[in-house]
Amino acid sequence: MNRLMTGLYVFILLISPWYALAAHTEVPKHIIGTLKCKVLPHTGLNLLIHSSKEIRCEFVSQDKRFVEHYKGETGIKFGIDIGFGKHENIIYSVLARDFSQGKHQLAGKYSGASGSATLGFTAGNSVPIGKDDKSISLQPTQVTGSGTGAAAGLSYLYLEADNK
Repeated sequence: MNRLMTGLYVFILLISPWYALAAHTEVPKHIIGTLKCKVLPHTGLNLLIHSSKEIRCEFVSQDKRFVEHYKGETGIKFGIDIGFGKHENIIYSVLARDFSQGKHQLAGKYSGASGSATLGFTAGNSVPIGKDDKSISLQPTQVTGSGTGAAAGLSYLYLEADNK
């Protein structure tokens, strides 16, 4: 089992830069805030080459005077995802050309490339994931996790307004 997991970790870390080049995203210029997302426990579907997990996110504007809440789903559209007891929190820098507060503009579909390995702590490589209309990009700045696992592939994120 240890050889399998070690081989998988090495594979993930070696293939991640290739995915990053394949999924080059045009990045908008202005940082408008931070999006903090928490993967909800026990909500995942893992089919080895496809995975999905429910998330809850909080957007905080750059000046910290504005907050919006989102819910949605994240995962691997196509790739590999093997994990046991993984809990993840992801923090993104949000970049946009134009942004109007209070309109839940972050809602929508995002896609990009990612790769990570978790063995008590998380190590990985991600490129910005872009909204389908290319108006907003999310640059992962911090990924924390616990458990054991590895994932690499074309990732996605779907967000919708969460009116708690």
